[in-house]
Amino acid sequence: MKLDWNYLKKRLNYLQNHRAFQKAPLPTISRMAIWGAHCLLKIPATIELPKWGCRFFLPPKLRKAGSTGIFITREDYEPELTYLDRLLAPGNVFVDGGANFGIYTVVASKLVGDSGFVLSFEPSPENFAILQRNVELNHMKNVKVFCSAISDSDGTTRLYHIDNAPNSYSLGKDINPATDYEEISTVTLDSVLQQAGLERVDFLKLDVEGAEELVLRGAESLFSRMRPIVLFEVSESATKRLGLSVDGAWKMLQELGYDLFTVGAEGELVSLDAPKLGNNIAMPKKK
Repeated sequence: MKLDWNYLKKRLNYLQNHRAFQKAPLPTISRMAIWGAHCLLKIPATIELPKWGCRFFLPPKLRKAGSTGIFITREDYEPELTYLDRLLAPGNVFVDGGANFGIYTVVASKLVGDSGFVLSFEPSPENFAILQRNVELNHMKNVKVFCSAISDSDGTTRLYHIDNAPNSYSLGKDINPATDYEEISTVTLDSVLQQAGLERVDFLKLDVEGAEELVLRGAESLFSRMRPIVLFEVSESATKRLGLSVDGAWKMLQELGYDLFTVGAEGELVSLDAPKLGNNIAMPKKK
């Protein structure tokens, strides 16, 4: 592997505005250099996050892997991850749609405890193997993992390898006819909850490359009886690949009685008038 110094420069510029860097610049830069060496030498790593008492195995991928950035930023990986501390409680049910390597899955498992439960979905077999490994690494008994995509129907479909980046694999077809794909299973959240005998979900996290609206369509029964908090990503390009509106998921949530927020730099909720690119949090309106 040859290091892309332009990419590293961009990452450094990004990190300068990151909370992890602002709190501890030297350790953050040091971890970036160490992780670059891991990737250059193709040596995986296992890190610990003492805040939640968990560990993560990370494959040696510098680019197009998504979750490996946690090696550098640790507990400050994403403000929404930190915000889970305020939103999840023992006994809660958490759904992780698009789990990747399982960062949200593992942290949520720790927060909901033995009396809670986590359903975790990752359709890419490559990522799913690492998700399973991280669940096993943390000896979690309250997590059920699925190598499936949650969508609006039970069946099979194609998972397109967009840019050959596992964190960007999509149910939407790429304009490049040479893009590889694989056949995967799809499930609805309603059918999984029924099979698992679960009547409720307290928090629904969706990072499903533009298919957020499809997931909500397949959870009609769930939303007819309760209003879970929803963390959902907005990606214009990923949504367009599926022929969906970029604000389609939000319009559905808005009609169901939700307000929209983002998480600020200090972990506070900031009200939004419209969804922004990236992560958004939908909270049920207060009665």
